[in-house]
Amino acid sequence: MPQRHKATLPHVLLVLLALPVWAQTPPADLEGRWSGAYIEQGTPTLFDLELRIEADTLAATLTQPYNGFSRFRIGSVRYEDGHVRTALFGDLMDLRHDPVAGNLLGTITEDDSVTARVFLKKVIDFPLPEVSRREVRVPAGRDTLGGFLYLPEGSGPHPAIAYVPGRGATTRYSMADMAGRLARIGFAGVILDARGTGSSTGTFETITSTERFADLRANLDFLAGQPEIDPSRVGVLSNSAGGWVAPVVIAEREDVRFWVSIVGPAEGLAEQQGHVIQALMQQAGDSTLTPSDYAAADAYTQELVRLMQAGALWPDVEPVVDEARDSRWWPYVDQPVDLTHPELSYFRSRPGFGAPEAAIRQLDLPILAVYGEKDIIVDPIYNVPKLRAATAGNPNVTILELPEANHSLGLPSGFRGEGEWPQRYYQGWSRPPAYYVTLVEWLRPFTDR
Repeated sequence: MPQRHKATLPHVLLVLLALPVWAQTPPADLEGRWSGAYIEQGTPTLFDLELRIEADTLAATLTQPYNGFSRFRIGSVRYEDGHVRTALFGDLMDLRHDPVAGNLLGTITEDDSVTARVFLKKVIDFPLPEVSRREVRVPAGRDTLGGFLYLPEGSGPHPAIAYVPGRGATTRYSMADMAGRLARIGFAGVILDARGTGSSTGTFETITSTERFADLRANLDFLAGQPEIDPSRVGVLSNSAGGWVAPVVIAEREDVRFWVSIVGPAEGLAEQQGHVIQALMQQAGDSTLTPSDYAAADAYTQELVRLMQAGALWPDVEPVVDEARDSRWWPYVDQPVDLTHPELSYFRSRPGFGAPEAAIRQLDLPILAVYGEKDIIVDPIYNVPKLRAATAGNPNVTILELPEANHSLGLPSGFRGEGEWPQRYYQGWSRPPAYYVTLVEWLRPFTDR
């Protein structure tokens, strides 16, 4: 819940702690929609609770307008002595039920200290678009990928999106919030567990760029074969490192109608890693570092990536590492002692993550690319100019750069401004509203038949 050192409401409701089973049977008038806000440091954050009584216990779904109408199922809720209580990452939300006024009001506490106050009022329960999802199994080369197919209301055929996650051991839940959000405006979608994660076969540690390309092809082939999907309105939404995968696959196909790139790189892996190292050095604030130090750290990092992508052995890599050990910038860079270093393993398995401009240059479909101004992982300073150059011949390109947003496109929590209210106020973790508004408005034409 609201905390200065932990994620605030948009994130903490993803995981809930188990609660005792001795809660009392809730009254029937708790069922329905409750709308209001939690107030942290004087700033309200809107949310709704839809409460239901299931087998004499409470269940709830939370909707967050400030986070693009994200919705989360809350299973661990109890009613006792006129209060609705749930534990969230160790914080306790305790709401007193006032049935006459139709209010739920109380506090969120952390370590017995109140961090926020909550006020919810019962309102007319209006229907929201239903979203269904079903388990799918998708063949991809020698492996089979498990995942979810999200379907909007109605019989279809629906426009659809193949989701391409970023780096890491991503499962179907990595982009589930986005898939559910876009299903509510009419898009079906498939998110797959990475090989070796969730219910997918294979070994995550040995996934290659070739396999990641194959996984997107398999996702698109699967969508094309589903009766609920309109094959003439299928697109791709990639996140972060998925931006190295998407253009390569899209360029070789004729059945993809649009591409949404969220914080996707337009420069190659070597350049991107070098720029990340420079940003981390700058953040460290080490005044002894010179411009030549930054340049040398960049060159060293890029050399490691290129050696690994070329399949170099340790005898070829060790002299590069040894030469860097006595430099001022050594504490800020990768310091492998052999080829088992995790970063080297990642670089080696991604030879296909070179400069993506050639593939992007072949695309003549609508593209929406979203970047965060303060993103040090995929810095728009380097990537936006490359993307503009690669898409110079494409008139259907929209590039959105969100002020102050980081790699997750989030605005960190904390006080903003100087002086007193309203010049100075507390801002909980959030994403800029322009992100969701632009995304939905840009996609909506593809829902028209």
